[in-house]
Amino acid sequence: MAPRDRRPDPKAVITMTVTAYELASDGGLVALRLARPSDRTGHLRFLLAAGAGERLTVVAHDGPALIGAAACARLGLGSTSAEVVSHVAPHHRGRGVSTLLLEHLADRARPIGITEFVGDVTDRGEDLRPMLEPRSVVVIGAGPRHGGAGHETLRALRDYGFTGRLYAVNPAGRPVCGVAGHRSVSDLPEAPDLAVVAVRADLVSSALKEAGQRGVRCAVVLSKGFAASGPVNRQRRAEAGEIAREQGIRLLGPSSVGVISTGPRARLNACLSPVRPPAGGLAVASQSGAVGVALLGDAARGGCGISSFVSLGEALDVDENDLIRHWYDDPATRAVALCLESIRDPGEFARMVRALGRRKPVLAVTRAGALLEQAGVICTTGIGEMLDTARVLIGQPPPAGARMAIVGNGGGLTALAADHAEASGFTVLPLTQRTRRQVPKSRDNPIDLGIDASPAAIASAAETVADSGEADLLLLLVVGTRANCPVAIMTALGSVVDNHPDVTIAAVLAGGNDAIPAFGERGAPVYPDAERAVRALAWAHRYAVWRGQPLTSDHRLAVAS
Repeated sequence: MAPRDRRPDPKAVITMTVTAYELASDGGLVALRLARPSDRTGHLRFLLAAGAGERLTVVAHDGPALIGAAACARLGLGSTSAEVVSHVAPHHRGRGVSTLLLEHLADRARPIGITEFVGDVTDRGEDLRPMLEPRSVVVIGAGPRHGGAGHETLRALRDYGFTGRLYAVNPAGRPVCGVAGHRSVSDLPEAPDLAVVAVRADLVSSALKEAGQRGVRCAVVLSKGFAASGPVNRQRRAEAGEIAREQGIRLLGPSSVGVISTGPRARLNACLSPVRPPAGGLAVASQSGAVGVALLGDAARGGCGISSFVSLGEALDVDENDLIRHWYDDPATRAVALCLESIRDPGEFARMVRALGRRKPVLAVTRAGALLEQAGVICTTGIGEMLDTARVLIGQPPPAGARMAIVGNGGGLTALAADHAEASGFTVLPLTQRTRRQVPKSRDNPIDLGIDASPAAIASAAETVADSGEADLLLLLVVGTRANCPVAIMTALGSVVDNHPDVTIAAVLAGGNDAIPAFGERGAPVYPDAERAVRALAWAHRYAVWRGQPLTSDHRLAVAS
């Protein structure tokens, strides 16, 4: 884990004793502070007292109880690296406490010139890792027939480049898609991390039992026929759930369309969606398989990168709360999108998404919007608006304020964009005289450079405004014609994005035939019209305001409400 780069102060002295309050992944309040001599007691004594040399230790409290600690020791005089170790009390693991400790330790370490931690921390309790990052997968019900759920899932796993070991199970034991076949899970040479079950509904329970006896610990059930209505369906639900509990299997589904994980360690596509989404920072959970497939299609078309996708289906076991706990600590996930038709425990869910939202944005399309908005969730009206907003939030700094500047070659479109911005609560303020003098023809905000402006001229004006400190958000509006080159303009504007990591930037590209979903190294989003861009930026600003509210010890009442 590496602390975020900041210029170290060699004269800094570690005297901070202020207690900081953070929300754990379950919504509970955790207090973090520097260690004191009196903390060297109990099961944390070895960590707090061991070692020599320049050392820094942070501890965590849940109420009066000391529940964890993280310490680092510099690796040699003047080194910027430090060995790190952490410990969390067993009954507090899986709450994200270790992550909170390491982040606060990093904040304390930066001022004394430590910019890298070296060590292995294992107290995070991510019990869904075998499901989302498996080392081996068996598809039960993978037959030779094209179009079958098992066959297509196995083919998707193979074609996506799964880096682990693949197994196929079917009654004949025949190879499928170049993968060796077996008659049963018990015949496999190892216990796979993940089983994908694609058999008839009446065979699911026996397949789960056999998988559990072989040592499988996670299963995704694609099979249908487990709806809550009807006595046969209810009996199947009860049997499947009971066997999963007896065998210690974490069960996703039934009626799931599968899971996707785009990280290089997994390369997992155990999903019936025909779309392969680009890799990125958005984690997605959907109860409805159809909604999930539609979302993946929209994400691929709009260039919104996905870290993982989970289709919950009937959610007999694994539900939205389990995923929130996993994504709370997942370094590949920078924002979370939820498409939920119902919530099993609204109170617990609200506490957990509030905790997650303090760390990374949470977006939702759900009927429980009023409840979740109070917990900081961005509740959009549909999938498109949710993905538009996610593209702003992933890889972009949160807006520091409401001052927006608009620069482009769009003629009347820049004026319309300014109207949308002001209607959405942004201020489109006049530029200072000093800044106007640096812009061609001394234009004011919004800055319209004319349809014939060169890529260099547009980029120069945008750079001037971004440098001025007079705007918290920068909207770039580009109109493509036969007489200009939108690709060249967007390429030139990419340097503006790269040179200003502290400014929230988005662009509108109208009239261009080239599909350009993002620009700059951090992938600032490009939209087809100003209304969509401004709406997404407005959600990002609203989230930044919510997250900027201080969290103190008296926040416990708000968390519990």
